[in-house]
Amino acid sequence: MREVLTTCTADCPGTCSIIAQVENGKVTKLQGNSEHEITRGFICGNTRSYLKKSFYSKRKILHPLKKEDGEWIRISWDEALDVAANKIRNACENYGSQSILYYQGYGARTALRIINRRFFNLLGGVSTLYGSICGGTGQAGQEMDMGVRISHDPTDHLNSNVILIWGRNPAVTDIHLWKILLQARKKGAKLVTIDPVTSETAKRSDIHLQPAPGSDGFLAMAMAIILLKDGFSDSEFITSHTKYFNDYIEFLNEYSLNELSKITDVPLNELYEITRWYATGNPSSIILGWGLQRYQQSHLTFRFIDALAAITGNIGKSGGGVSHGFDEYGYFDHRYALDAQAPNQRKITIPIAGKSILQMKDPPIKLIFITAGNPLAMLANSSLVKKAFQSVDDVIMVDHFLNDTADVANLFLPATTFLEDEDLVGSYGHNWISPLNPVIEPLGESRSELRILQELSTKLGFKDEMGGSPRDWLSKLANPIIDAGIPLEELLRKPHRFPSAPITPFADGKFKTESGKYEFPGKLNIKNGNMTLNINFRQNDEFNLRLLSVSPREWIGSEIPENEHKNGVLSLQVHPKILKERNIEENEEIWLESQQGKLLVKAEKNATLRTDYVLTNRGGWNKYNKCVNILTPDLISDCGNGAPYYETFVKMKKKR
Repeated sequence: MREVLTTCTADCPGTCSIIAQVENGKVTKLQGNSEHEITRGFICGNTRSYLKKSFYSKRKILHPLKKEDGEWIRISWDEALDVAANKIRNACENYGSQSILYYQGYGARTALRIINRRFFNLLGGVSTLYGSICGGTGQAGQEMDMGVRISHDPTDHLNSNVILIWGRNPAVTDIHLWKILLQARKKGAKLVTIDPVTSETAKRSDIHLQPAPGSDGFLAMAMAIILLKDGFSDSEFITSHTKYFNDYIEFLNEYSLNELSKITDVPLNELYEITRWYATGNPSSIILGWGLQRYQQSHLTFRFIDALAAITGNIGKSGGGVSHGFDEYGYFDHRYALDAQAPNQRKITIPIAGKSILQMKDPPIKLIFITAGNPLAMLANSSLVKKAFQSVDDVIMVDHFLNDTADVANLFLPATTFLEDEDLVGSYGHNWISPLNPVIEPLGESRSELRILQELSTKLGFKDEMGGSPRDWLSKLANPIIDAGIPLEELLRKPHRFPSAPITPFADGKFKTESGKYEFPGKLNIKNGNMTLNINFRQNDEFNLRLLSVSPREWIGSEIPENEHKNGVLSLQVHPKILKERNIEENEEIWLESQQGKLLVKAEKNATLRTDYVLTNRGGWNKYNKCVNILTPDLISDCGNGAPYYETFVKMKKKR
């Protein structure tokens, strides 16, 4: 038996450092790396079961496929590359390079994916995506306040006395952070969860506040009013390190606590209790989740929550701050993508990709090239996304499984995984850079994305510009890390924390804003969007239940175990009162309808829910009747080009 160090690249903040065990050329076990400060020797259940459920799955595609007469047929790599190169060449020659859309998904975000962009830029520049279906909205809000989004190192929460976990469920979606929070609790810290959903995290917290969905900004405003009224402000910090405080106070004065209590559906006594916990923690930290970003005005929610830390002087303080995420690509040198040398780049906003593709002219989109993504399951208004993908001449997909998006593709190229590649990966959950080392040779005929694009570049006539081994490219992409004192050989030997990443951001009191100070939100200085939050939480009388969709423990994005696909229709959790009012029995199959479409679901009772929303899982595939995005409208957030999935309102109808 031999052991190889590698790293999980799933769309997850943990980015687990892994010891893979190999016997007779087969990976037999994955276990956590005990020498990694965050992974600390344990990995999640999804990674533990990855070998059986995914890597060695019988559903995994290990050879190129071409669609003929609606059926997939096996072809050789020579034919597959010729077909792909001809499709790319024809699109460029007949319509221009902008007629190609490169869709780089979230399934794996490693350093070498930067070279993917280089390939498409060498074509002259193609249509690409901007915005986000997860993190952009909150980041935009924090950039308005502080000039940049920088989170506290996860271990710094061990110095907190009170920790507010706001719209996040780390007990399920970030187990390494959760272990740290439990350790902080053992040291005496109090955990407070603010979430409309009674999550696993909420169940194990000291307090669970359950506000109306979408009212989080108003909740933060109520807390701010109490902080100021009861003398919990840090006047020295406000005077020395902030701007627009009076403007912010003027805005708060337009609301009363009674009004905010009504809007949030949180009683005044609970508002006072949570605020005093936070104010007296000293230090107190706030950890923000991705669910908070799935509303139209989420940037304002983030700004009003940030303001709580500024009022109390918890910004720049060890054990304090407002932490959301990290830039997993921020450690690498992006010059090698050659973005500046691609004059014909055209951008498509990812939350409305479907309608944008259909509307594109001069030139229209003729070819879509997808890596590490399943847009037909993950993008809002998935029926329109499917129509858009079907409208183009060709869809080339580089992936592992025939998912929803593969159904509209006509060429499938099998990709390698983190167990077969050499690469580096950052994390959006911590400040560590970790290596991917090849554990075994690629299964079947699967090839890395880099190799596929290099071979295509040979056929398209720019081999030299894409040439080089993975290690050659990593030695260039990792320049910022190498310059910080960590040689590439060390980076590939074990994980390293980026040396200059702060444990406690803004400890020097200096911010990246134009003023160099923390900037409170206020009517006079608002630069993007409306300063007034929307208090209408129901779209209309007919569609009067908000639809929330969360990540279950067993799924990561649209990577779903095979047995889950076959397990009936999608489950919908509903408060018993709502089921009774609509004469719906538990486990009854019903239609869930929005103004976008309808989906057959199974109703399940859950008395821990509020009565103004229903709850289900995100990431399911349409081909198995589990794609919640059949129902979600394709909208763009007011700031940050995010996807406000939670602006979806539904009704339930009995099946005839």
